Amino acid sequence: MQIAVVLWNGGTGGAETFSASLCKELRSREVDAGMVFVTTPHPLAARLDDDGIPYTALGLSSGWRVVLHPRMLANAVSRLGRDGAITVSPGYLPAALRLGGYRGRLVAVDHGHLLQLPNLGRLERAKRRVDILSGRWASDVEVTVSDFMLSRLERERFRVSPVVRIYNGLDLSEFHTDGSEALRSRSFRIAWGGRMIPGKGVDDLLRAVAALPEDLDARLRLAGDGPDRASLEALARELGLAERVEFAGWVDNVPSFWRNTDVAVVPSHQLVESFGMAAVEAMACGRPVVVSRNGGLTEVVEAGKTGEVFAPGDVSALAALLDSYAHDEDRRRRHGESARARCKNLFGIDRAASSYLELFSVES
Repeated sequence: MQIAVVLWNGGTGGAETFSASLCKELRSREVDAGMVFVTTPHPLAARLDDDGIPYTALGLSSGWRVVLHPRMLANAVSRLGRDGAITVSPGYLPAALRLGGYRGRLVAVDHGHLLQLPNLGRLERAKRRVDILSGRWASDVEVTVSDFMLSRLERERFRVSPVVRIYNGLDLSEFHTDGSEALRSRSFRIAWGGRMIPGKGVDDLLRAVAALPEDLDARLRLAGDGPDRASLEALARELGLAERVEFAGWVDNVPSFWRNTDVAVVPSHQLVESFGMAAVEAMACGRPVVVSRNGGLTEVVEAGKTGEVFAPGDVSALAALLDSYAHDEDRRRRHGESARARCKNLFGIDRAASSYLELFSVES
């Protein structure tokens, strides 16, 4: 069987990293899986080369231009995915594929397109709705990445294809616990990772760290980059955290990043999270995670078992949770062990791959 995964670009987001892991797992099952990029395959291309995953890129200057070149897209996808394709969006990407003549079974994944509508201006909101509706007819089945997303999508009036929920997954042989790295620092280590964009709540996290007791040697490490980085660095200096916060940029070894922390935090507020890949990465490495009560994050983290939950934007509550973890090493260990077990039960890439393959075993 030949299956192609179709992405806008080779970015560093959760959808892109999951797609690469999915291709690798499918190939381990003797499925001929490859990737097609509308714009550029970088920086994901380096990982694909290491894993032996074939890919091609159309080299278009922006994603929307694919509607002007539907046959080019369909031909590229047909070469790598004769039998089926998985698109990273349910909008005009699958529509362009069909208009270009692609005839394989088509699975469209919604990683959160619908959730960001309230945060957009009127014109952008209208354009996003057109995008979403334009592809409703094109796919054989739609996938959402959380039950939260599923409930939202099922309320849409113009849905044509059946919808299923498949959680994103990780390679748990790569993201794993390592006792030699656990709890070896005298400092209390807090970590966050992702794109530094509005709505991610990193400003709340900085304020929460600043509110911790002065006698607590708390250190915060931030992995990632984005348009908000400069303002966040300025805020850290303003809060007197310059010596306690490290802006690490994009890290090469993500599992090691999470293993070298005591607690991970996902504090998103205005930006609604469809799933929470960063939380799963940390949990798979045996770390408890503190998350905001936001979108699909509460499906990932079980409050009081694998981490804790606080109201979005409640800096005082976040600081209190961090302080409580700092003084309870046994609780951190128990929650970390439960977090790892939850990943094995729900968030392994093997489970996700099996679910996707079931969608292609049905005749279209």
